[in-house]
Amino acid sequence: MTKRLFLLSLALALALCIWPASLFAHSAVTTASGGSIEGKETPAKEQSKANLKLKRDLEKLLADAKAGRVAPRQQQFPRTAKSNLSTTAKIGIIAAIGGAITLIIVFHELSKD
Repeated sequence: MTKRLFLLSLALALALCIWPASLFAHSAVTTASGGSIEGKETPAKEQSKANLKLKRDLEKLLADAKAGRVAPRQQQFPRTAKSNLSTTAKIGIIAAIGGAITLIIVFHELSKD
């Protein structure tokens, strides 16, 4: 019985390891018509236009930066002044510190005797 249970769990583990791999392997497989599942590439003429536009934009940005006309980017998430602790947590921390100071003072006074 234990051998059968072991073989069943081993077969299940192998199936669960191999099945997802076969799902992800279909990304580069071609279809029956010979076409690819992936998107088609853009023509060279459109690609060169895009490259020229990108080059012009970068040159303009570089010239603006050298001239000092580019403002620094604003922070995406402004800093908060909160400590992200609840009121109960703050009270607990203050009480623990107060208790520790009280214990230190008490033990110090007792050790003087």
